[in-house]
Amino acid sequence: MESISRFRSVLLTCLSSRGHGEQELFDELMMHKQRLLELFEVGQSSQQEQQELRSGRITINGRSFAVNADFAQQAIFLAQQLKSSEKYIASILHSVMTENPNIGPVGCIEATVVEFHQRRRHLVDCLRYIFEAAELAELPDAPRLYKRLDAFARQDLVLSAKGPGGEVSLALRIFKELENLGNTVARAQQAKQCAVSNTVAPSGGSPTLGYDILSARCDSLKYERRYLATVYFQIARLGCLTVSDIRTSLDWLSVNPNDAMTFYVLTAILAAFDLVDPSSVGGKNRQRLATDNAMITYMKQKLSRNTEWKDTGLKATVLLKWTLLLTETRHRDPSLEAREGFKTTELETQIWNAVQGDAFTYLTTALIQLSRSSPATSFAAFIELMPEQEQLREPPHEDFKLAVLNACDALVRSVITCASSELRKIKQRQEDIVLASARLFRSVTHSGQDSDSQANPRNDIAMLYSFIGLLYSILPPERALQFWGATPLTETHRLTYLEIAETNAGRLPSFLQWAVWSTQTRDVVMTTALYDMLSGLAKGQQCSELAYNFLARGGVEVVPGSSLAASSSHYSAGSAVSWTLIFALLESWAVSSSSPKPHPPPQQNLGTSFSGFRSSHFAESQAASQQQQQKQIVIGPNDVLLAQSFLRLLSTVVSCSVAVRLAVSGNTHFRAIPTLVSLIPLGIPLELKGAIFDALAAFCEPGAGVAGVEICRSVWTLMERLEVINVRASSSRIGGVLHPVKGVEVELDEVEAIHKLYPATIPFLNLLGTLIHTPKRLSLKDLITDSEPLNTIPDALGQPYRLPGIGPYISFVIDNVFANIPRREYRRPSDRWQMNDLCLSFVERVLASYDLELLVSSGEDVVLKREAVVPLLVHPGYDIMQQGFEKGFADEEPHFKNTIVRVLRIVHRVLDIQDIFLDVLVPLLTEFDGSQFRFDQALSYGTQHIPAIAAYVVYPAYPELVLLAVKIVTQLSSSVNNLTTLVERSNDSDRVLSGFKQLLSVESFDDVDASETQAEQVTGAGAPDREAQESLDQTIRLAILELLIQNTRSNRPYPTIGHFLLYGGSENEHQIQDPHALGVHRTCAHVIFDLVNAGVPRVHSKGKERERERRLAHQVDPLFISIPALAERCYQVIHQLCVHPRTSEATMRYLRTREDFFARHLAAIPSKAPETHEEPVIEVLYHDGSRVITSVSALRSFMGVRSRILDLVSLDLHVLTRKGHHKGVLEVLQIIFGSEAMVGEDVLEWDVDALQPFQEMGQSHLRIIESVQSLGFDWSDSLTVHPVDLELLVVDRSSLLSLLTLARRSLHAQGRITNSAHADKLNAETSYVLESCAIENHRREVAFAVATGYEAWWRVLDITLTKCFQRLPHDRRENMLFDLLHVLPTAIRSSDIQEPTAVLLSEAVLSCITKLREDRRHQVMLQSAGGDTDAGSLPAERLYALLRSILDCILDNNRSELRSSGDASLEAFGKHSLSMSMSMSMSLSVLSSRDDLSLNDSRSMRGTPKPATNASALELGTLAALKNVLERLVTIISRDAIDGTEVWKTVAFMLLDSLAQLCRSDKSRMLLTSLVRYGILSNFVQGLKEAESQMQYVLKPDPDDLNPLYVYESKMSFLIRMAQTRPGAERLLEARIFPVLSQCEFLDTRPEADQSFMDQDSFLPSAIQRYHQLFMPALQLVAAMLTTLGAQHATASSQALDFLSSHRETIIILLKNDSEEIGLSIVQEIHLVVSLSRSVLTLVPKSELMSTNSGFGGIHGAVLGLAARCLGNRSWSQAIKPQTDAEVLRASVFASGQGSTSQFDLSLRRQERLLLKAIVEYLGTASEFTEPEITLVLSPVVTVPRHDERSSRFVATIPTVGDAIEALSGLCDDLSETLKQIADLSAELSSRDHIRVDNIQDIVSVSDPAFLQDLDIAQKRSLIFREYERFRNEAQDEVKNMLGTTEMVLLLLWRHLVSYVERDLSSGATSAPVINMKSTLKLLPPPDSDSFKANAGKKLIGALARLSTLDLTVDTLGSEWQSYQGYIEIMSRRLRDTVGLHEALE
Repeated sequence: MESISRFRSVLLTCLSSRGHGEQELFDELMMHKQRLLELFEVGQSSQQEQQELRSGRITINGRSFAVNADFAQQAIFLAQQLKSSEKYIASILHSVMTENPNIGPVGCIEATVVEFHQRRRHLVDCLRYIFEAAELAELPDAPRLYKRLDAFARQDLVLSAKGPGGEVSLALRIFKELENLGNTVARAQQAKQCAVSNTVAPSGGSPTLGYDILSARCDSLKYERRYLATVYFQIARLGCLTVSDIRTSLDWLSVNPNDAMTFYVLTAILAAFDLVDPSSVGGKNRQRLATDNAMITYMKQKLSRNTEWKDTGLKATVLLKWTLLLTETRHRDPSLEAREGFKTTELETQIWNAVQGDAFTYLTTALIQLSRSSPATSFAAFIELMPEQEQLREPPHEDFKLAVLNACDALVRSVITCASSELRKIKQRQEDIVLASARLFRSVTHSGQDSDSQANPRNDIAMLYSFIGLLYSILPPERALQFWGATPLTETHRLTYLEIAETNAGRLPSFLQWAVWSTQTRDVVMTTALYDMLSGLAKGQQCSELAYNFLARGGVEVVPGSSLAASSSHYSAGSAVSWTLIFALLESWAVSSSSPKPHPPPQQNLGTSFSGFRSSHFAESQAASQQQQQKQIVIGPNDVLLAQSFLRLLSTVVSCSVAVRLAVSGNTHFRAIPTLVSLIPLGIPLELKGAIFDALAAFCEPGAGVAGVEICRSVWTLMERLEVINVRASSSRIGGVLHPVKGVEVELDEVEAIHKLYPATIPFLNLLGTLIHTPKRLSLKDLITDSEPLNTIPDALGQPYRLPGIGPYISFVIDNVFANIPRREYRRPSDRWQMNDLCLSFVERVLASYDLELLVSSGEDVVLKREAVVPLLVHPGYDIMQQGFEKGFADEEPHFKNTIVRVLRIVHRVLDIQDIFLDVLVPLLTEFDGSQFRFDQALSYGTQHIPAIAAYVVYPAYPELVLLAVKIVTQLSSSVNNLTTLVERSNDSDRVLSGFKQLLSVESFDDVDASETQAEQVTGAGAPDREAQESLDQTIRLAILELLIQNTRSNRPYPTIGHFLLYGGSENEHQIQDPHALGVHRTCAHVIFDLVNAGVPRVHSKGKERERERRLAHQVDPLFISIPALAERCYQVIHQLCVHPRTSEATMRYLRTREDFFARHLAAIPSKAPETHEEPVIEVLYHDGSRVITSVSALRSFMGVRSRILDLVSLDLHVLTRKGHHKGVLEVLQIIFGSEAMVGEDVLEWDVDALQPFQEMGQSHLRIIESVQSLGFDWSDSLTVHPVDLELLVVDRSSLLSLLTLARRSLHAQGRITNSAHADKLNAETSYVLESCAIENHRREVAFAVATGYEAWWRVLDITLTKCFQRLPHDRRENMLFDLLHVLPTAIRSSDIQEPTAVLLSEAVLSCITKLREDRRHQVMLQSAGGDTDAGSLPAERLYALLRSILDCILDNNRSELRSSGDASLEAFGKHSLSMSMSMSMSLSVLSSRDDLSLNDSRSMRGTPKPATNASALELGTLAALKNVLERLVTIISRDAIDGTEVWKTVAFMLLDSLAQLCRSDKSRMLLTSLVRYGILSNFVQGLKEAESQMQYVLKPDPDDLNPLYVYESKMSFLIRMAQTRPGAERLLEARIFPVLSQCEFLDTRPEADQSFMDQDSFLPSAIQRYHQLFMPALQLVAAMLTTLGAQHATASSQALDFLSSHRETIIILLKNDSEEIGLSIVQEIHLVVSLSRSVLTLVPKSELMSTNSGFGGIHGAVLGLAARCLGNRSWSQAIKPQTDAEVLRASVFASGQGSTSQFDLSLRRQERLLLKAIVEYLGTASEFTEPEITLVLSPVVTVPRHDERSSRFVATIPTVGDAIEALSGLCDDLSETLKQIADLSAELSSRDHIRVDNIQDIVSVSDPAFLQDLDIAQKRSLIFREYERFRNEAQDEVKNMLGTTEMVLLLLWRHLVSYVERDLSSGATSAPVINMKSTLKLLPPPDSDSFKANAGKKLIGALARLSTLDLTVDTLGSEWQSYQGYIEIMSRRLRDTVGLHEALE
């Protein structure tokens, strides 16, 4: 037998209208039709199959399998246990082993039993669902699917089918199966009673099933039997039972009146005989049934008086129903009147026999058993169930009760409709018998015979009345409306044919009128039954109001103004029903019983009440009471019953209708409350007193507003005044006699306890509980409008003789009743538990009404005043809490469900409010004892308490019990540290784990929000008591998930109770295990995974598994579609497990490897929300035009689920990339950057090759783009609000309700609500506030969900771009980025977007542009490697579109309200603008750096750079796009740069920098014009000086932040960019940039070189480095200005000189830097200073140069000193070390193509050469070596000491000729080395096709080495060739630079040598040397000309020789080689001539 679970899922899915097709369902139906017809028939055990198993091979489903001995033994054992075929059991066993390969033998056996019964249950479910749909097909608006199922059920299932024994109907098969199940259940129960604890496998000895699995088998068998019987009833209700079916059922009923199935079969028979629409299919079937001769003959014989039935009442009931069917059939077809069986006399006789056969008594007994409580009628009080009925005839399940009641309702209506005349005759006949027997009774009594010998006369009509009253008291409210002549309600249930017919016939009001008029006042018994009936018919608000009006009219007419009239004269004696009569009788008892004694002892005890009702054991007490009678009125037993009945009617009407309650209580003639309370102290029977308490309790029910509270207060006051209990403290009276105990207390101890019955105490406890009103017993509307105060106790109750409050009543309940319950005896065991329940109910309601939350919800600034605290002290909750914390709550042994629920409600409430009580209220009270303990701590002291509470989760039959247990465990988990240990080490730990797992596994499709809201109202402390507990499956599941969510957060200690439930005990190390592993049991974690995995196919499954996954996915909707709110919580648990540091690794590994979780859920989650129609609905409009009708809750939850999935995917990508699992990364990326259309398609089967998976998908969007676009939807709410002129502040719900309540109370207290108009206005404003808040909450929920969705999406994109970008296919990355950049700006510009979300999206744009720029190099390389001549070209149009989008974002979002809405909004907008500005800056850099990224062989990479006017086409197009908005854009950005936050300013200047770079070729100078026109540039320049203090703050050793530094750097970068064009430099000059920089003192605040300013270990750069970051940009700006404007620009040069002079000391210190270690930045600064000094040197007078203490002379001397140190000392650069992090990093990375030279060393070498060139240029300018007259700057010293011989004490201040010669020598060495490199590179380039490629990674620098590996040999050689070309070009540039320096050194040397040789220095003929040499030369001996020449020649000979050997050719130097070589030769010859080296060289 194939499991039909799949068919059940399809059926459920289709019936729930979740979008699946009907055809698939009917295909499955036809496939499983035979299986449905066969029911549980799977074959019997056979020897042949056993032998086949033992042989080692067996055929299952056509396939042969080899099996071992263990398998055979297990299959044979289970087949014997389950009474089934061995092959069928073997197939189940095989499937279990296949799914769980590591399962042990015991687990395998138990799993097989579970699967066996699950298949049976699913089969029954399928039948049930089909027939339910068939019944609903009769509705007018039934869907087509239901009608098709109806036709299928009737034609293919119900009709007779050929079976093994001939034709057998489905109903008959079911009935036979029910009989078999009865025997099977009995055997299973017996086996369970004898079972051992654990299952024993056949291989382990004597095989047997354990107790737990047998218990589960029993439960399943009962489920199968119960719902199979329900299907049988459904077939009967459809009218599809055949004659043989009915015959079988009746034969069974006749001998099984007290079976577990009796109710089901009887109800089915009654339904088969129902009166239905004759035109319907069922009506026609019943017509045929009633006229079938065989049926008539059988029924006549079966129901004849001679046929024996074990229960005659059951027989009479069937006879009555059959007769009514015949009567109706004859009525429809008059031709049947003469036919046998349809004759009038026969029908009347059958009615009489049925009534006389106790049909009504039988039905009443059934209802009493059905209600499981004391009968709700007085007349039926004496009916008792026989032991057989109580033990064997099980009441039906809750699901079926309504069907039984409806069958009884139909019977009552049929009797009244079809047999009303017979009822009248029966009543008259029995009354005549009563009158005759009364005469006989009087004569017998006079003769002295015993009255007890007289049998009670029959009164079947009274029993009918009582039955009707009992029936309608159990049925739902308002079902009796038609008895009162009203139209039945169609909202609550579907009208039956009888109800529809009654609307026209009006038989029921006539019957009621007759019943009232025909009942005489003196007939107490009939009047009692009549009141019973009225009490039941009054159930419901409308019915109770109609009943009240009827009695108010004196019972004259049921329907006012109707034509119903009295039909008999003897009815005119007066009606027996009237409010006036009732209250007159009650008042007469009260008045006549009044006594001068204030508190007489009870004069009437239980004996008088029960004397007529089999209570002879009360005779002695009755005789004693009769002796004590004084002037008390005697109330007989019948009077008590009558009083009970009309008090019950009174209770019904006042409890069902508030209007009636107020009308009765406010009627001055009735005086209802005083009269009832005044009867309590009197000596009336205790049963009557109990009825009075019940009536008072009905008056005190909540919901009647202020008037209702006043009723309660009046009851409290009257009970206090009349001292119903002892309300005064014990005190001595006159004579020292103590005041006696009064009232209820003495009756409890002296009467009830003695007789072991408690008819007064139980109702009194109920009254006390009812008097306490709780918030949950009031409607939400009443709570909001504060229309009914919660406090029902008078403020001064009990004063002045005791403390105010109800302390004595609390003491009575707790100390007198509750504490003594175990010591008292009980005749009815239920009394004990009822008293227990009522006492706990009182405590529970007191705690629930104790509104301690007001102390903390009044607001943070409210000071608690005495007036606020006193009511909390007077409240009874204070006493309860005090007693609870002082004594501890009693440990009641829980055996009764209500008791346990009450206890858990109390525990839950105490845990809720204990913090406020102990931490807020108690500290306010100085007199309170401080020795209080916390309740949660007390629970944790004993090891048994908390595990016992947790163990209640294993009782799912009691849903509130389970829910409270889960909630209490949740509360305790946050305060009890050892909770996990307590539960795990308890004996119940396995049961707790199993219970939680089962609760999570439950099937429930209830709406989550509705379930939680409903559960909040109907459960917990103070919730209303309900007869039937509705299902809380969904709520319990949500509570468990909340427990798991709270206890798996990262901030919770590990392990928590959540980890225990999710993973199992410590034997699993609190880590998730494979459920199929050996010895592992499923836990809550597996259940949650299964919940979310259902309907979500695996992505990478193959073959049959893949097909199965897809088929299952089509049959079941994923949880995020069917119940998104539940799914959201499940995913939250999973997400928290994945991020918790202790569970993350194991959980993610399990999910990834075993569940394929991340990929499958990412692939399955759609972009659009699921469609629902839950009110209030919203309509969502997506970007593609599609519309979805859903709800806010569903939309929010679905988007939350999607966000969680994206977060999990981000986390998974992070873990995979960190561990290097590239295959897993690729699989996820395939889905992220694939299309939604690809899910489940074959395109998912890609190769692992990174270049292959991403197929072009046509026009379908990438999933990541679809995902972000789906967040930009529009939606409209169906909720609307009518505006009211009111200031509205939106708050959350609890705060809102608290504020509204306080506001209403305040207005009432101020007297501002004086009339109805004011009240209406207040109500309108309240409604407006609530409606507005509801709408605002909807908006906020959606906005939050959208923001969360964007955030999760951004995280996925971010992790993809930062960590996985290289894994994306190279050929599609650029298109992907452009596609993203196409949609993101549109989302940012959306008006609905929130600022934080806009920031995220802007950052995403920035990241994409950054990656686009990075990817350019890869794309260019890839294209260049292929020889593409257009390599590097970007798609211009897409770039322009991107630029326009970013421009729109910046311009559109520049809204003034954002800037004026406060700092928070300003900063949020600042972040947004920041990211967008950075994006634009980056995009402009992409646009403007196209040529820089190009690697093609263009001339632009060599020679001079292109002039500014030679702009590319791309740049021109970009300028054109900017042209129209540039001025506005510059204004906006400049405003941001001036007024924004520091980070904002930084980015604004960066963007201005990019704009300046782009606009360098703009001839219109729009950028400059905009900056100058509005004074922006001047503001920027002046801001440098204004930021003085901030800059100096940055130079502190440890500043808080460096934002001002970043602003300064970005601003200076922009200014430097401006200074690079002449117009820009001129504008800067006009803005006084030089004077401002000259005045900037922070440039002179150079930190000391001590450790505090040079700390390299700090996160921040050291203060020294920060100073260089300030000083360098200033130097660069001045240098750029001078370079652009030229040294000839007088103003610029002059102001530059002033700048240098202003910072003279700082510059001198910089140039004289003698630190052991200096950084590269210092060298760069020195280079800039020397270059600047050379530029302005010509402006300095000679006299000033000679002065070293003032003006420029000091700088000049420092430069000469620098030259002296560096010119001839080639090792001076050894002191330069890496200082910054970037330099350290560069020092560790080898430079491409430079061998072992690091990038830092390469930069240092180049900077060293630049500095050398600058020094030589300075010396040349200072010496005027191009002028006829030279100024000597080199001293005539030729010898230069070696580096290690230099004295540290002596520092040279003047460079020497020897230094210059050494510099020349060094230049020659560098030139030789570089020229050799060029020659080597040229050789490589000449053999292009033979270039080696194994060292490509050393030559070509890329971030992704895998990229190079994917290239072929030709592409690699192409890339290396281009790199070699670049290396050669760079080397040639270096050679040209060094040659330029060499030329200047040669010229400088020659002019100085000539000067020294030709002048006779020793003779003094010439003037002394000028400048600084004057003082220096005095210290030196005058050189001798010859010796000087000789020494100089010796030094020069080597350098000149190397110069002559330099390889200067066209190959090494290009076309300019001849000019360099010619100059060098000329200068070399002149030098040789000067020093006489011709001969030596030759």
